[in-house]
Amino acid sequence: MPNHSSAPLSGPAGANIEKLLADEKIAVFFQPVVSVRGKAILGFEAFSRSIGGEGARLDAHDLFAQPWDAAVRLRLCRLCRRKALEAFRPIAERHQHMKIFLNVDAVGVAAAEKPGHLAAICEAMGLAGNRVIIEMERPGLNSQEIYRFVHFYRERGFKLSIDAMDGLSAPTEELYTLKPDYIKIDRASYTDVEGKEFKRDMVSGLCSLADRLGSVVVAKNVESEEEAARLLEWGVNIQQGYCYTKDKDCQEKDPIRAFLIKVEDINRRYRERAQAEVVQKRKRFEDFHKVLRKVGSKMGETIIHDLPAVAERFANSEESLLCVYVLDENGVQITPRAFKKSLVAECPLLGPERGKGEDMGIREDMVHLKSGFDKFVSQPFISVHARVPACTISARFYNRENIQLILCLEFLTP
Repeated sequence: MPNHSSAPLSGPAGANIEKLLADEKIAVFFQPVVSVRGKAILGFEAFSRSIGGEGARLDAHDLFAQPWDAAVRLRLCRLCRRKALEAFRPIAERHQHMKIFLNVDAVGVAAAEKPGHLAAICEAMGLAGNRVIIEMERPGLNSQEIYRFVHFYRERGFKLSIDAMDGLSAPTEELYTLKPDYIKIDRASYTDVEGKEFKRDMVSGLCSLADRLGSVVVAKNVESEEEAARLLEWGVNIQQGYCYTKDKDCQEKDPIRAFLIKVEDINRRYRERAQAEVVQKRKRFEDFHKVLRKVGSKMGETIIHDLPAVAERFANSEESLLCVYVLDENGVQITPRAFKKSLVAECPLLGPERGKGEDMGIREDMVHLKSGFDKFVSQPFISVHARVPACTISARFYNRENIQLILCLEFLTP
């Protein structure tokens, strides 16, 4: 149960926080939350910091990391929220579509007797609830007080954002329960990625989860164009961070327009980069299809008995190929998998026959080919045999004996 005591802390720490609360010495800073694809600013996240007095000035994270009891945290949270809304009001009046991501301390909220304080402030300021996105961090989410708080504000049009990633794990149960409008991920999820391909998979998995929940993934603390581009490639379009703040040499006076200039610039550069990559990908797959026609033509001149030898020859003579094998029209493998010897010397997973006799009739490419398609290109994957990126192109053909067969070519991909 939360501690509902309202007694101030004793000692210097207690005196400092009581003075801060009494003097309301809180400064507010805003960071834009942008849609890079839409070249638009959705709104701003408000950050609070203590000002004045003796000792170091603390940002909100450090303020709430102090050993305040729940009642003090609630008072501090309410002060920071009010200061943030007061600072946001001029922006809200000039830009009617702008929203504010407002940090709310879950531990402090649990100490409130009933929800409604934030709603009353917004009403007094004439700020509609649907323009306020309540943001909470992972600790303290799983409690009846939080569920009551979220339900109360959802009924009044407020939105919910969960700062989800604690290290590299997401609070899946809480996400399913709360179904937030936004799910935020931090730098640990998308930086230091060299040799850590799993990070892309984790972010993509969270994006898939968000789609099922009706949520939007937001990447926070984006610091560079490279990080912004990586996130776009991974499917994260909504971003925030110093990357999108105003450049020192920018002459634009309107801060909103200055932010948009930065977003538009990153959008343009990413589009140019993506278009260049598409050209390269198209060229690569044109080359793959040339190899497919070449191998398919030779296979069409070959009797079944000689197919394994032809497969071995092409697997080792064509630079782009990793593996070649043939299936019958029902998807049963009739030749051993022929691998490029420089990449795969032995295949213990497949046994001495290297998969010959395996039934692949329910594999996705087989289902498409049986449905009338002439060929099928798989999604990229990591070969379990060579541990390298690859994709498979499967195509129907008739051999010299006029038997309908299926040629499977695994190509090496970047």
